[in-house]
Amino acid sequence: MTEQQIQAGFKELAEKYIRSEYHSTCVDRRLGRRGFLELSEERYRIRAPLLDGIELDELERLREDLLGSLKSAYEQRQATIEKLENACSLPDECVDERHALIDSYLSQITGNRGEVFEVMSFAVLREYFRTFGSSLQRFSTTHANDGGMDFVGGEAIYQVTTDESPQKVLRDLAKAPGTKRVLVRPTMTPQIESLCQGDVLETVELADLLSHFVAWLLSRDSRSKSAGHLQQVLQIALREFRRENLAAV
Repeated sequence: MTEQQIQAGFKELAEKYIRSEYHSTCVDRRLGRRGFLELSEERYRIRAPLLDGIELDELERLREDLLGSLKSAYEQRQATIEKLENACSLPDECVDERHALIDSYLSQITGNRGEVFEVMSFAVLREYFRTFGSSLQRFSTTHANDGGMDFVGGEAIYQVTTDESPQKVLRDLAKAPGTKRVLVRPTMTPQIESLCQGDVLETVELADLLSHFVAWLLSRDSRSKSAGHLQQVLQIALREFRRENLAAV
């Protein structure tokens, strides 16, 4: 396929599911031995070794599975947005209800490429740091070619993933060499910790998010009997999920 054909197909899917603009990096990042595309005479095709022994009907099933996954991810995001909108409209004194929703979404570490975990982690950390006069910014998972930077705050980047493999950590650490970073993950293991040397300032896992960051925000809201901080967390998350849908509209 030519890049123009790929762009036309991308536009058709984007209008249905992600409302994103095409960029040449969409294909450039998939070229080479670590990708699945190769370029020959200005046409892109799937790398031949990946097609060895694959029948046409298997490729058709794969295509349908990919389309189904894209549709499912879009529908899950819409459902999440609706729940967040409903939670944000609760009376101020509904602290426990907001806390329960944040807790449940932080614990969703599967599906949607970890988008829910990333967005909720960002919302919690941004509100926590804001309380102490600091700031945190996030790149879009759908649209950004971020070079390994999920969040940026102070002098460090934050790399967030739900992929528990050491290989994923090594790939992340290879990005932005020489840059101080914080790793945000569901869990930390001794094997992963052994890789976190040098530029890794700190690690934050799900237990830290729940027992420290969320717990602190909850304690302040419970004391005031008004969900000021937790409301901010939900509103930040809502803005981020809407941004994933509408960043290019």
